[in-house]
Amino acid sequence: MTVDASTLPVSPTMILAVAAIAGVSAFVTGPEIARREIARSDWGTTCESELRADLEATRAPRQVIPRGTDCSSTVGLFYPELRELCYRFGNPDPAAPAREAERRAREAEEERIRRAASRSGSRCECAETVYIEEERISLALYAASGRLITPSSIENRHAALSRALNAPACNFGQEG
Repeated sequence: MTVDASTLPVSPTMILAVAAIAGVSAFVTGPEIARREIARSDWGTTCESELRADLEATRAPRQVIPRGTDCSSTVGLFYPELRELCYRFGNPDPAAPAREAERRAREAEEERIRRAASRSGSRCECAETVYIEEERISLALYAASGRLITPSSIENRHAALSRALNAPACNFGQEG
């Protein structure tokens, strides 16, 4: 069955023009306007600083391991004459292994935070990409209307970007 173009309420040229404007808005101008507005709003810097603050909040608290637990300090404090005996046996410190374990745990924690912080920039870029892909129709409407029609996802861009940041696609295997 063929459609007679002369019986349509609008001209075929008008239909093609509207389709072309919709396509250009959805795939060119809408994403470009979104990228420019995201860059102008300084989302990348804000996102990275928020991610770094979140990482710092996950830092494990320090263990308090007292200093001065060696033989000379503990025995010598009460019996100064025995201090020399402690030095003769190498001045053993029972808390030294605990302090060494704490130091190694601290180094591992710093390395974990450094690795996660190095990915924060790519996570923020991922959030921008996910936002643009998920809101392509809203962005096309926004661009095609000359920014007269502002859908809520465009108006609340920061919330939508934060939601995209926490999407599984942008977590890159992050825990929790």
